[in-house]
Amino acid sequence: MADGVEIFSSAEKGRGLCATKVFKPGNLVRAAEPYAYVLCNTERGKRCDFCFTRKDDLSRCSGCKFARYCDGKCQKAAWQEHKAECKSIKTVKPETPTDSIRLIARIINKTKTEGPGEPGNSIDELQSNLREMPENVKEMFAQLAVVLRMYVGKDVMDDAREIFELFGRMTCNTFSICDPEMQYIGIGIYPKMSLFNHSCAPNCVAVFNGLRMEVRAIENIQPGEELLISYVEMLAMSNVRKQQLLQQYYFTCKCPSCQDQTKDGMMMAVKCGNINCKKVIIQVDGAYETCKCCGHDNEKDPKFWNEVNKVTQFSEEMLAAITSADQRQEPKEGLRLAERLLERQQQVLHNNHLFVLKCLDKALDQAVYLRKWNRALRCALQTIEPYKVHFPAYHPSLGIQYMRIGKLLLYLEKRLAALEALQMSEHILNVTHGKGHPLNKELGDLLTQCMDEMRMYQAQGKK
Repeated sequence: MADGVEIFSSAEKGRGLCATKVFKPGNLVRAAEPYAYVLCNTERGKRCDFCFTRKDDLSRCSGCKFARYCDGKCQKAAWQEHKAECKSIKTVKPETPTDSIRLIARIINKTKTEGPGEPGNSIDELQSNLREMPENVKEMFAQLAVVLRMYVGKDVMDDAREIFELFGRMTCNTFSICDPEMQYIGIGIYPKMSLFNHSCAPNCVAVFNGLRMEVRAIENIQPGEELLISYVEMLAMSNVRKQQLLQQYYFTCKCPSCQDQTKDGMMMAVKCGNINCKKVIIQVDGAYETCKCCGHDNEKDPKFWNEVNKVTQFSEEMLAAITSADQRQEPKEGLRLAERLLERQQQVLHNNHLFVLKCLDKALDQAVYLRKWNRALRCALQTIEPYKVHFPAYHPSLGIQYMRIGKLLLYLEKRLAALEALQMSEHILNVTHGKGHPLNKELGDLLTQCMDEMRMYQAQGKK
């Protein structure tokens, strides 16, 4: 194929993509616009329904009073897809249709007016996995079909199996559309991109440039190698990833990360039970190893196990409480709970532990919101080494975390350290996002600001 990839088929994986040329880290492998997409309801009123741009003074559709746009230009461009939706939204008022119902309705309306798409980028070519679906999922589809008919119209589809096929295709092939900082803002169908198979140790990464989905290589890839992305959050235990993949995509992952499980041990890392040591201890085959530094047999230490179990349980309870505070929009309470949990965790758990990382990330978000820059910086700095352990060398999460650290250091006027963090971010994000991505433009502006300030202060004889 012209873009350096070709479609293959296998009995085990079905269809997939492999390289027909060498791809180096940062090379664009494939890009596509969505066949259909919707802004998620949690972003309603904050972003344009057409281009997803964040804006304060959005114009509301005069018909449904639901959709909002940057201006008349975006509203006019969106009208072809919104026309039928506008009528449907007015039909179900005051109820708000879910993101999934709106997306599938848009797919139905578009296939009626424009067809399913060109070969290689067609809705009809997507897998539904209907045969593999358990009965409870099919029952859920039946309930959704009732809601869909209320929303779109009773004559939308007479054949129940046809509706089920469409629901199946959407469930197995919908991508979460993210903003430049990897925050979920919408969902979309990208048939051309659904050909990428999954691995928990991918050689490619998918990011969004507006609504355009771009997949770039993050490793050296040779002709004949399969091109792989991750369908799920990589910062999760292998059993959690496997369960999610089985429930949504109906396959059991057999990638190297799931078979080896070395990273699982790192995600459960604790500190040595010897109070005078406290070196990192990982799980190997479900058991904590003997300390390589002091020789302490942690697996046979009941006090060690008791502390690990107590702190693990406390972490689960407190993380739920912090999430609840987030949902209630109580950042001060969320930060207080996070700092209390971190104090307890850091006596027993290593920073590589998933629960510590989750708490650090939550504390970082709350501290930034409250403009407590020093607290935020302390949390962010503690995540970098664990991120290097859990993520590939070129991963958006690592690059974005360096960028956040650079911003915080700039706020605190620590310019030399800020420059180093921003340069690390640039090194990673140029690969994952491409040099022309808006996030890299913002990063370039920060680097320019940092260097200008350094030159100004050097001229004044200051550090």
